[in-house]
Amino acid sequence: MNKNEVVKDERFVAVENASFKLGYSILSYGILVLIVVRSLLLNQTNWDLFALVIVSSFAATIYQIKNKTISFSWKWVVLFFGVMALSALIVLVIMMTRR
Repeated sequence: MNKNEVVKDERFVAVENASFKLGYSILSYGILVLIVVRSLLLNQTNWDLFALVIVSSFAATIYQIKNKTISFSWKWVVLFFGVMALSALIVLVIMMTRR
């Protein structure tokens, strides 16, 4: 067993974080593609996959706020919930017109 400590400089951490971002983006968009396929082709519900994408994004955001890598602003919270309400309204209108 090697007792030497692994030293990570800023470049190493930046490249490592960029790779995590790329992997997370591929995973999230892949799940969104699966949602489209399941809903349009297979007529299945997709709330489990939607919840997975939303919870993982929420967890990453909370972690970044806790470690102060992104700033917290109530303006962004209000904007977030406003966009969510508008999206819910659009989905409601779409669902009502499909019947």
